[in-house]
Amino acid sequence: MLKKMFKLLAISAIFILGIVHSIAAADISSEAPSGIPLSELEQFIDDFAAKHIGNGTAGASVSVIKNGEIIINKAYGYAIQGEAETDPNSVFEWGSATKLLVWTSAMQLEEQGKLNLNNDIREYLPQNFLKKIKYETPITMYNLMHHNAGWEDRVVDLFYSSPCCVPNLEEALLSWEPAQIFQPGTIVAYSNFGVGLAGFIVERLSGLPFHQYVRENIFEPLGMRNTAIHPLQADNLSVAERRGQIKGHISANGILIPAPNERIFIGMYPAGSAIGTTLDAVKFLSALMPDNETSVLFNNSETLNKMLQVSLSFRDGFPRFSHGFMEHYGAVRALGHGGNTAAFSTLFTFAPEERFGVAVMANQAQETALCYGLTKALFGEFTPPEDKSTFADANELTGFYTMARKPTSGFTSFIMSMVLLPFNATDENTLVLGGAVLKQISPYVFKNTGGFELLDIVDYIFFDVQNDRVSVMYFDLLPIKTGELILNISSAILFALCVLYILPAIFILIIGAVRNKKKRIPSNLIKKLNLALILSITAVIINNTILAVRTLNFSVYASLLVHFIFNIAFIIFVPICVVFMRVNRKKEPSKASRVFNMFSMISSIILAAFLIVWEFWR
Repeated sequence: MLKKMFKLLAISAIFILGIVHSIAAADISSEAPSGIPLSELEQFIDDFAAKHIGNGTAGASVSVIKNGEIIINKAYGYAIQGEAETDPNSVFEWGSATKLLVWTSAMQLEEQGKLNLNNDIREYLPQNFLKKIKYETPITMYNLMHHNAGWEDRVVDLFYSSPCCVPNLEEALLSWEPAQIFQPGTIVAYSNFGVGLAGFIVERLSGLPFHQYVRENIFEPLGMRNTAIHPLQADNLSVAERRGQIKGHISANGILIPAPNERIFIGMYPAGSAIGTTLDAVKFLSALMPDNETSVLFNNSETLNKMLQVSLSFRDGFPRFSHGFMEHYGAVRALGHGGNTAAFSTLFTFAPEERFGVAVMANQAQETALCYGLTKALFGEFTPPEDKSTFADANELTGFYTMARKPTSGFTSFIMSMVLLPFNATDENTLVLGGAVLKQISPYVFKNTGGFELLDIVDYIFFDVQNDRVSVMYFDLLPIKTGELILNISSAILFALCVLYILPAIFILIIGAVRNKKKRIPSNLIKKLNLALILSITAVIINNTILAVRTLNFSVYASLLVHFIFNIAFIIFVPICVVFMRVNRKKEPSKASRVFNMFSMISSIILAAFLIVWEFWR
């Protein structure tokens, strides 16, 4: 009898424990990773959006998926300011989130045995396709996925303001090849060119245009009928039509206005041209966390498991990339990718083990409140390992850094050279960068606690003192050498002085001309040469101001040649003019005039040297 009682109690205990376990599992499965119950999630997102829509954010769409079920699919704000509201059928530009389609395509081809991620990519390209390779180290698909193939960045001819200017992918790659400045595998410098190249390899191995490959192998199997990836949306006319029904915006001094470059087109389109609904986006995320072992996207579960494994880490094992997917630091392990175009922002994030995914898209450039703020609220806070024994002294980490992702040749290199990132310490565990307060949470790992809008999308900064670099998720920061820092600062100062000199110089010329006319003093050769020099300095400053404006407005590189020709003419004219002025300097009897002429000559020489050093002639 006693045995039977014990047996009954044991069975009852097991049964009760099973119920408790089931309830706990149910509780976990019914929450967002941050702990927000799914039953309260819609109201939470509504309240979150209400704080920002119309108050810093134009419009947005949010879709949430859990265990393969769409639990939220809502739109907020306006599609066109003062004219139309967004709705769940509104389409948004994916921007760089498009890159996830490239890496998924690459993994599909690897599964088919057509691509080896460790092989030199030149095996899959036409002969001599890459002409600016500096290092003998092979470039692999892993390097493209990790953005560490070593290329400099380029600005011109990435975006086009007119669809008639957009080249095909191969033409875009051939005309846009950047210089290789780092040895492959050493420095992470986010590269649109590298992603475009990966998309071209998909074309070569599949025998299909990239947009057609994606449509047949990703969009159609997943039922993504409201997404296009062709650079002109020729693969989905419905999306093309709806893209005309939503406009992008920017925030100008806190005021939302239509973006001046609201509509752009991308020649390197695998890097960022997808357009679609958030509902389609979470269908893609759902396929990356299937309810059974095999995803619709792959033939076997091993391929998906491999794709979602960490393939590149920061120092001390902190994950960075998983085959092109960026790690998201939250309460649970999550992956994803953000995106920005000239007028739209996007962030896709999913937690594979929790089978929870979120897609947030906004019709506003550099929108962070919903794309990043809401995503952080749903995925919770990251808890670092408890190890304070080897915390760094923040005072030893101070200094000036520059982004590895930047142009190092051509006229745009000057603009990026002026981006200096000074890290200053306030105590042994706190750094300040541009107003952002960075707190050390783990040895050599600093968390951004806010205070600087430009760093809103940067959560953690990793210092790698052994390799002399600082890293955020998608690019490294490198210490600026003393000589480079001196060149950058002196260039900016000298250029500013040349510009400042022109204003009083023109005023002096006008006053002198009026005075000489009244006194009937004839002009001589030296005065005419000085006039020509000052006018040419003025013209070249105006010329390069227009060059900068046109570059920011996505003008085609070929159309900028006229500005380069003008700069070359100035570079040739200056020494000729200066030599004539020096030879004939005795013809100017006034000491004040000689000083004035000398300033003009010095300013013109400085400006010509500036154009040569910073390659404003190409």
